[in-house]
Amino acid sequence: MKLNNSSHLAPATIICRSTSALYSSIGDETVLMSLERGNYYGLDAIATDIWLRLEEPVSIGDLCARLVEEYEADLPTIQQDVLNLLEQLRTEGFLDVQDHA
Repeated sequence: MKLNNSSHLAPATIICRSTSALYSSIGDETVLMSLERGNYYGLDAIATDIWLRLEEPVSIGDLCARLVEEYEADLPTIQQDVLNLLEQLRTEGFLDVQDHA
């Protein structure tokens, strides 16, 4: 697996939670901790749902398609929101991004 943290995220990009990410669930929310940066981040219920779906590698396109089935939003809206979240998670070191074909 080759990690690529500098490329643009796209529907074919395969992502998963970083094995070094520290997190804790509190009710339906999650707190992520970056020991490297000394920062804490809170995820709301929807972001927590997305975070939990990243336990195993998944393409961003498949992730968004599953979210469309469960949330009342169209695919372009979900894709934009998911990409924004994933870019933030990647920037903070919480995601592993695999090169895609």
